[in-house]
Amino acid sequence: MKGTPTIRLYTPKKKQGNSERKKIVTDYQFERKAVDMKKWLDQSMNSFVERIKGEEGMQGFEAKAGRNGLPQAILFTSKASTMSLTKFLSVEFRRRLLLGEVHPTKPNGVLLERFGVTETPALLVFPPASVDADASAGQPEPILYEGEFTRRKLHSFLSGHALKEAVFPPSKPKADEADAAADAAAGAPKEKVKVEL
Repeated sequence: MKGTPTIRLYTPKKKQGNSERKKIVTDYQFERKAVDMKKWLDQSMNSFVERIKGEEGMQGFEAKAGRNGLPQAILFTSKASTMSLTKFLSVEFRRRLLLGEVHPTKPNGVLLERFGVTETPALLVFPPASVDADASAGQPEPILYEGEFTRRKLHSFLSGHALKEAVFPPSKPKADEADAAADAAAGAPKEKVKVEL
């Protein structure tokens, strides 16, 4: 360490499956002022917030939530960038709730109209569609958050709507396993090839 007070940041390495054992260690190397340290932490914080842009972005967001059976939380914000509070919530509820953010841009005006949002910030939560539900029934009715936008209150509200257990996407089969599965699905008998040297 080159000075105090300081911050040492441990972030999990990417692409290590469901494990987070391997860490990348980063030391803070800038001004020793609280404002600068907070700014660095905000920028370094992991974010799993899905940025929604227009109708097409909304369809992709809904499809991702549907594929994984996750409830959706959509934050309509007045800020042009993602706040640290939103990043924190996205990390806290990762794989238990899909958190999307709609920024105040012209293409997103359609989404504000669609959901009847007149004031920002506004937070809507959509429970996951049940498996038994009729496909024509569409998306469940949204639940509007009506409290203060503080960390504790938002965390408490989203805790009531997030899944209790994390959902992990199925692992991709290896190439050989995928070919064998495709052959089995097609009903083709597997031929053994004899190779002589």
